[in-house]
Amino acid sequence: MLLTRHIFNFCGALAALSLMSIAVLILSQIGLRLMGSQIPSADDFAAWGLSASIFLALPATLIHGDHIRVTSLRQRLSPRLGHIADILAAAFATLMMGWVAGSIFSYVLESWSYNELSQGVVAVPLWIPQSAMVLGSALFAVAFAERTVRLILGLPVEIEKNNAQTRGE
Repeated sequence: MLLTRHIFNFCGALAALSLMSIAVLILSQIGLRLMGSQIPSADDFAAWGLSASIFLALPATLIHGDHIRVTSLRQRLSPRLGHIADILAAAFATLMMGWVAGSIFSYVLESWSYNELSQGVVAVPLWIPQSAMVLGSALFAVAFAERTVRLILGLPVEIEKNNAQTRGE
């Protein structure tokens, strides 16, 4: 398996860890509220964890074929035209996600250069939680680029649940 696939899966694990952290944070917040206390900026940390879980899961979800695809048009095409449509769609997605990743990177760089801080009780430099968006979107673009190349070369593009590789549709 390619190094990128291991990186994508690692990011998926980080996304799962982010979700578990949100659950622990919320349960802790509930318990502390019952005792008359609270966790400062818990809402901020939960929101950042949610954002991280979404963006970090994108590449792993793609290589496992778990993103929603509209295949109604694809099913009406011949196998050859369908394959070409898949290549064009993956190439377009690569370009779009590259643009998205660049835009998010510029946004985070601006937060860093202005030393923007969160407005909650705990002042956190915003570039820190925003970095997960940069990493996730950049790796999603890489995953689409890899998918495009694999489709062009006729290689398997998705990993099935049982770890066997399957051809892209």
